[in-house]
Amino acid sequence: DDLRVNYDDLRVNYDRLLQNASPLLELSQNTTFKIYRKAYQKSLPLLRAVRKLVKK
Repeated sequence: DDLRVNYDDLRVNYDRLLQNASPLLELSQNTTFKIYRKAYQKSLPLLRAVRKLVKK
């Protein structure tokens, strides 16, 4: 029973944390996504070259 109380407490804290952090999280996800996309776009020619090499 003690464990259950602790679990509920934890969940409430976690939910609160998520609510507070979600805008921040979205922001960081967006920046990470942008960075990844830039890196991906830059590496596309490289990937194509590698694919050509692999196909040969």
